[in-house]
Amino acid sequence: MPTHAQEAPSAHRGRSRAALWEVLGLFGVGGLTAYFLSISWLKWPDPLIDYGRELYLPWRLANGAVLYRDAEDSYGPLSQYLDAALFRVFGPGLHVLVAADLLVFLSILASIYVLIRRAWGVTAALAAAAVFVAVFGFSQFSIGNYNYATPYSHEATHGLLACLALLFVANRWVRDATASQSFLAGALLGLTAVLKLEFVLAAGALTAAAVATRALQRRPPGWSLAGSWAAGVVAPTALFWGYFSLHVPAGEALSYACRVWINVFGSRGQFTAGLERSFIGFDHPAAHLAQHLEWTAGALALVAAVAGGAFLAGGVRPRAGKALAWAALVGACVGLAWGAVDWFEIGRCLLGLTLVYTCVNGARVMRAARAGVDAGLDVRRLFFAVLAAALMARMVLYGRVYHYGFYQAALAALLVVAVLVGELPGRLGLDRPSRVLLAAAYLLMVGIGVRSITAHSRALLALKTLRVGSGVDSFYAFQPEFEPTGEFVKVVSEKLAGSPPGATLLVLPEGVMVNYLARLPSTVRPFYFFSATTSGGQEDEIVRALEARPPDFVAFISRDLREYGVTRYGESRGEGRQILEWVGAHYRLDSAIGDEDFLDSRLKGAAIMSRKR
Repeated sequence: MPTHAQEAPSAHRGRSRAALWEVLGLFGVGGLTAYFLSISWLKWPDPLIDYGRELYLPWRLANGAVLYRDAEDSYGPLSQYLDAALFRVFGPGLHVLVAADLLVFLSILASIYVLIRRAWGVTAALAAAAVFVAVFGFSQFSIGNYNYATPYSHEATHGLLACLALLFVANRWVRDATASQSFLAGALLGLTAVLKLEFVLAAGALTAAAVATRALQRRPPGWSLAGSWAAGVVAPTALFWGYFSLHVPAGEALSYACRVWINVFGSRGQFTAGLERSFIGFDHPAAHLAQHLEWTAGALALVAAVAGGAFLAGGVRPRAGKALAWAALVGACVGLAWGAVDWFEIGRCLLGLTLVYTCVNGARVMRAARAGVDAGLDVRRLFFAVLAAALMARMVLYGRVYHYGFYQAALAALLVVAVLVGELPGRLGLDRPSRVLLAAAYLLMVGIGVRSITAHSRALLALKTLRVGSGVDSFYAFQPEFEPTGEFVKVVSEKLAGSPPGATLLVLPEGVMVNYLARLPSTVRPFYFFSATTSGGQEDEIVRALEARPPDFVAFISRDLREYGVTRYGESRGEGRQILEWVGAHYRLDSAIGDEDFLDSRLKGAAIMSRKR
């Protein structure tokens, strides 16, 4: 029988091997990050849609404008003022924001790694980190912007980081709640209220799970802790209320500070109700629900089949027979992953799998609480699952890893990877070699899926070779023969960049990227001029504002608005007709490029007009 002195060197060697494996794995994740950054470098933003706002608004704020009073936005004020502070310190530049966004990405990646490592172990954390980098970090599956280098909305990445920080605090708060931790938890929830609504809901769900867990453990928070938490919740909104009160009346300042809620329940949301329903999956709810159930059932069956095969293979006694059984199982996994799964639509099963896991793990936590047993590990796993499920609320019937999935579906996908690699093999009662082989089989399937998904992105990114902008504002867009919008933005912004100091510009129907690149502010608050900003009589308000402060130039850049139900811009009242009539009466055409009928959503063209003197 080995003595304690004999066991100690063996344990030390085991820890050393584990540490070496983790270090090598982290170097691998770092290399993967460098690779995906290199193939996507400066190819992340869309030249026309959304990301121009992320540059234009902080540039205006850095030069003295007040958000919502002088320039409209769809979300809370925190991110735009953070970016404006960067512009004040380092000067305006797309690359300035990219540098800051990469720091945010690394913070999110590190948080994910630590959280999953604590709940599911090193191998699961390394696998999840690799999937996060490859699929969600910098890939492009449709238009740009849905990545962590140039996100369509900085509130999306800042909100995810705030929720992950709350997850750390919640894990600690459940073990040992204090007034300072309660205030911090409340403040993180309060930060989401000045960012974006889906993070308020996600942070609220996580907070409710933490309170319920302590109640199950017969340790409900007292009134003093609740008061500290409430003070933290209101603090961010109160600070912005105080700031805006320096510039506008107190009532108006409060509406600015509470803009997240006003944009949801008011009439100035970013999208029409129909488009928002399609993003959630409510446009065809029965069909989408059936797809989700089918995909979830299929995924559960596949996971169970592989686990069952591993259980049978682990029971084979002759070594040669066991090797043959495992080879057959691995071959079946490869065949299924290559031919039977449409990986691009794998998001259809993520919410279902996450909810199943949340229910199963929640039951474990409840049983442990009744028995008075410490369930710290299961609590950490449960909280991660709750946050992952809550973040998918905005795509509840239309789960996807592309589009908004880069942050809404990311944690759910990583949860599945972590459970397959770091938990399920250990729950089947297999010996250590069989557990390792089963985890490797699941990893092999995930790797094939990642390769399949990212191949589409690599093909798109390879086509982006047209340089738009210059210096710290440069980025790459598609060549005009593939997609001419980048060329239009480049030509129009370069022609207008030499305008006299103090000149102003209106870009229709959308295009504050041109305003930013040419350094020409708009004279009206909206950053786009269709759908929610022009309906319900609001177009008349825009025309009155233009009459009061007419811009020196008007530019048109084609924008496909068919998803908003607009085939031709200006075809009806509330969809640009009054604006076009006003422009036609006061401006003359200076130059044009592309199709002459640039107002047709099916055609591509651009034009510059100047005021009639």
